[in-house]
Amino acid sequence: MTAKLTQQEIDNQIEAAIARQANKDATEPQACNVVYKATSRKIVIEFNNGCKFECPISLLQGVCDLSDDEISQVKLTPAGWGLTWENAEIDLGVNELLQGIFGTKAWMKKIAAQGGCAKSAKKQAASRINGKKGGRPRKVDLSV
Repeated sequence: MTAKLTQQEIDNQIEAAIARQANKDATEPQACNVVYKATSRKIVIEFNNGCKFECPISLLQGVCDLSDDEISQVKLTPAGWGLTWENAEIDLGVNELLQGIFGTKAWMKKIAAQGGCAKSAKKQAASRINGKKGGRPRKVDLSV
């Protein structure tokens, strides 16, 4: 059985959490502005420490399907933790973007699959050279 908290204990916990967040906000970079550069088709997030993060629109789930006018309506959430396109009902977290997470797991798999499908002349030439060497090495069963 859990003990019930008094209203005073709850208020004290809330005040302590607010103080912890204020200290965190003072020491950690926080997004303070976001703009869309239509010429490069990139979202640029500016932080309060002078750093910037740029991300191609083609990587952002849902956003890549929007028109330039719709993309330019991007807003920073009040706490600076997310980007939102209110008319398109799309929200993305700033921390997730910095970690290279641009959408759901399924979206990330789709992006990864595109990377292995390149059909450039250089890749074809390298493949032919590797093929002459015998191709990929065989997998060795190490469980024996």
